[in-house]
Amino acid sequence: MSYAQLLSATGLIRTSRRRGFCPACRLFQSGDAPQEIAAPAVIALAFLVVAALAWGLSIARMRAMDGMAMGLGSFGPFVVTWTLMMAAMMLPSATPLLFEFARTAERRRGWRAATLLLGATYLAVWVAFGVACYALYTVLGMPWPHQNLIAGGVLVLAGLYALTPIKRASEAWCRELCALHGPLPFNLMRSAVVAGGRYGLSCLGCTAGLMLAMVLIGMSSLGWMVVLAAVVLIYKLAPAPSPRWIAALSVTLAALGILYAVRA
Repeated sequence: MSYAQLLSATGLIRTSRRRGFCPACRLFQSGDAPQEIAAPAVIALAFLVVAALAWGLSIARMRAMDGMAMGLGSFGPFVVTWTLMMAAMMLPSATPLLFEFARTAERRRGWRAATLLLGATYLAVWVAFGVACYALYTVLGMPWPHQNLIAGGVLVLAGLYALTPIKRASEAWCRELCALHGPLPFNLMRSAVVAGGRYGLSCLGCTAGLMLAMVLIGMSSLGWMVVLAAVVLIYKLAPAPSPRWIAALSVTLAALGILYAVRA
């Protein structure tokens, strides 16, 4: 199978139609038929661009922070920083669902706005989680002395959580939701909200421990943000792991937690 055929089979490119979408994007040729980037693929790419911009803004804000590692700061700046971080860390792993939703809904009215609404709903679930963490953090009077030990302990627990049936069920639910399984059943905007909310909740089931560790470690730590974002991508996009692979990832997370507790 050629590269163009592979892209066509996955729906990323398609045969160009007269007055079709983005004639200037004709990058491949299959016989006499010019190929163009499919509109759903452009939408998915736009979300990846948003994630890349969020990474850039997050890095810039981290460099400007002073002492954020020992606290979350005031509520407004926290929400902005957290939203950027979640867009950077979580939108890439949601791209398959966004692309599949756009492909399924493409011929229906308002499908572009509905796809954007799905992405916004998914991100809103993570923003709500961050606000809940901020409220709990404030109620408990954190940061506490030796908070590095607590953050390291949370990472260790996140590693152990990877071995539980709840974690495996959440991953299976993520894969099930990405498939969508047939036509969208009702109003497109409502479908987008439901799909985004359900997928966000399944992500919480997979990775809430990692994000809680991110809050405790401190939101000015670029290195840990990169590490945890990589783990999220492995959780969400890797094929269904074998028990040996699950155990190895669990041990790695626990080791990272111990390393942070000792060195922070």
